[in-house]
Amino acid sequence: MGYDFSFWNYQPVGYRDEKEAVAEWKDAGITLPMTFEYDPAHHDKKRMLRLLDECGRAGMRAIVCDARTRYHRLREAGEERFRADVAAAVADFGAHPAVFGFHVGDEPDKRHWEYAVSAYKIVHEAAPHLTPFLNMFPYWHGFEETVGPKTPEEYTELLVDFIRRSGATLISFDSYGQCAYFDREYYQDCHILNLRIFGEAARRTGVRLFVSLLSVGHWSYRVPTQDDIRWQIYTAAAHGATGFHWFSFYQATLDGNYRENPIDLFGKRTRTFDAVAYEDNVFLKFFAEKLAACTFESVRYFSRPAGGFPLFTKDDTLLSVSVVVHEAQVAITRWKDQDGDPVFTFVNMDRELPTKLRLVFGGKLAPRNCDVWIVPGQMVYIDKERMI
Repeated sequence: MGYDFSFWNYQPVGYRDEKEAVAEWKDAGITLPMTFEYDPAHHDKKRMLRLLDECGRAGMRAIVCDARTRYHRLREAGEERFRADVAAAVADFGAHPAVFGFHVGDEPDKRHWEYAVSAYKIVHEAAPHLTPFLNMFPYWHGFEETVGPKTPEEYTELLVDFIRRSGATLISFDSYGQCAYFDREYYQDCHILNLRIFGEAARRTGVRLFVSLLSVGHWSYRVPTQDDIRWQIYTAAAHGATGFHWFSFYQATLDGNYRENPIDLFGKRTRTFDAVAYEDNVFLKFFAEKLAACTFESVRYFSRPAGGFPLFTKDDTLLSVSVVVHEAQVAITRWKDQDGDPVFTFVNMDRELPTKLRLVFGGKLAPRNCDVWIVPGQMVYIDKERMI
């Protein structure tokens, strides 16, 4: 199972030259783009096919954003019409080798939950060789008013039920409070709580976990810095996510005080583009292959717990951790490599300050890299070769 970077794309087919767009996505480290929005009543099918051709040439597969496969279409048109629409979309694009799957929708609430289950199942049955994509709400205080479950545990069970009934092979959620201006500690903990909720559902059902992360300032969310971009990627990876969606790539409006998307209103790259591109490509070059060869086992927190994850203690039989400089909150993930040997990753959860840790394995100082500096959001990977 590999790792993918994607993004939310709300622009219509024809918005940008297909070759230039795909080259831009490639530069940004995107491996699984969302296509431009397509509706056969309004857009040119040839341009969508041209876009998919360019994705194929760039070594990408794409999530096709087709109005005919959304759960809202099922609710509005009824099952018979929806099945016909889905069949037509699959006939148009489903055989293209660059297609990963069709976009089924975003954030179903309790009024639309069953439509989402049915739509996902219909799309999956129409193209069983593809992977439909549907994104869920994150859990927050007062969540029951929107989706229904009153507790994180109840939401986990609802997600497991969704996966089993729909046949989903991946599950996704969006979470942006980690970049909130206000109540930062509370919303950061909510973000980590959702990594626990969705991670548990994914592991119980054997599906991939995708997380939609923030790449644009809006509402009460600040413009993310490069430290924020790095923190979001490695925090998600440390909790078992294998897909990352950036919200969002293109700026289309000033409404809601949207600002500094990777691509601005004038089609120019911003400093956010540079930060996203750099951190995406660093992860893909230095971490993706290593982590893909490992099996996630558990997360514990050094210094103080978060999101309901347990606290790491120094009496671990293999690893102990002590502070050299600045006692930061650190997510410590234990993995298992292909030979069954332990692997550890360490992510600094502090947003502004670096930390320096001393790592002791098996009661002995590791002769190499036993003291590690970790900047905000950075991941340190240590396998058996660095433990002995």
